[in-house]
Amino acid sequence: MLDKKKTVFVLGAGASCPYGYPSGAHLRSRICFSADHSHEDILSKAVGEGRKPSIGDFKKTFEDSSTKSIDLFMVRNPKFEPIGKYIISFEIFKAEIKSLFREQAKRTQDLYNKKAEIRGEAYFLMKDFQGDDWYSYLFDRLTEGIVAKDDLPDFTDGRISFVTFNYDRSLEYFMYESFRNSFTEVPENKVIQCLKNLKILHLYGQVAPLKWQDSNEGVGYRPQISESLLRMVSSNIRTIYEEKQNPELVEAQNLLKRADEIFFLGFGFAPENMDVLRLPELIPELCQVYGTAFGLIEEEVKRVHASVHNERKVVQARTKIESIDVDCLMLLRKYF
Repeated sequence: MLDKKKTVFVLGAGASCPYGYPSGAHLRSRICFSADHSHEDILSKAVGEGRKPSIGDFKKTFEDSSTKSIDLFMVRNPKFEPIGKYIISFEIFKAEIKSLFREQAKRTQDLYNKKAEIRGEAYFLMKDFQGDDWYSYLFDRLTEGIVAKDDLPDFTDGRISFVTFNYDRSLEYFMYESFRNSFTEVPENKVIQCLKNLKILHLYGQVAPLKWQDSNEGVGYRPQISESLLRMVSSNIRTIYEEKQNPELVEAQNLLKRADEIFFLGFGFAPENMDVLRLPELIPELCQVYGTAFGLIEEEVKRVHASVHNERKVVQARTKIESIDVDCLMLLRKYF
C-alpha cells in the first residue's frame, strides 16, 4: 500500500519506449530517414498538395539542422511549425497502431534490436534494449491491498500525479484497460471517474483524448489514420512557447512545488524542458529526487546531477540519478 507522500512522475519520451513509441532520437530518424512510406500519401493529402514549405522541405531542413528535438526545431523555425504538428501526429498514430503492453511489450524490442529501416547509406543504430514494462508495476502498486470486488483506489487526494512531455495516450489507455478488466463488477462510469481523478498533465498536448476521456472529441486507441483525423488532431500539439501560455503549466509547477518525491522517467533533462517547469528552482528543499539516465555515460550523469542541484539548498544524497543499466522499471522497483 502506498504511503501518504505526494509523488510526481515527470515523463520524457523514454518512458513510452517499452511499448513501441519512439525516443526523441528515434523519432528524428523516422522523420528524416525512414524507408517506410506507408500512409504517407494520407499525410501529404492532409497537409495539402502544393503547400509551402512542403513535407520534403521540412524533412531536409530538419535533417540538416542537426537539432535532436523536433519540438526545439519547430520553436526555432516557426514557418515549419504547422507542418511539424501534422508530422508528429502522424508518427504518434503510426506508433500507437503497433504498440503493445504487458507481456506482449517485449515484442516491441524487435524495433530496437535492429537498424532502423532508412534510406540510402545513412545508418541510425538504436539501443539494443529500450526498457521493461513499468506500467504494469505501477498498476500493481496503485492497486496494492485492494481485495474487494467493488473497490477502487482513491486518487482525489492528489498523492499521485504525472507531468508528461509526451504526446501519446499509452499511459491513459493502459490504465483504463487494466482497471476495467481488473474490476469487472464496478460500473464503467465509476472506473472512468476514478481515472479522471488521476492527474495526468500533457505539457505539450496530447495527440487526442481517448473516448472515455471525452465522449464527443475522443478518438479510439489505434485508429485508422486518415486525412480528416490528422486535420482534426494536429492543433492539439503545442510548442514550447505555446505551452508557456497554458494554464496546465501552472498546475504542473504547483504539483512540483508541493512534491515529497519526484521521479524523472525516460526524461532527457533538456534545458528547454527544465526551463518550462522552472526546474530545479521549484523543487522543494526536502524533496527526494530520482531519475533514470538510461544510456548516458558517467560524465553526462554528473551534468544531470548538477542541473538538478543548481539553486537547490540540498545535499546531493537526496538526488539519485541512476546510470546506464537502470530503466524506468528498475528505478521504481528500487525506490517506489
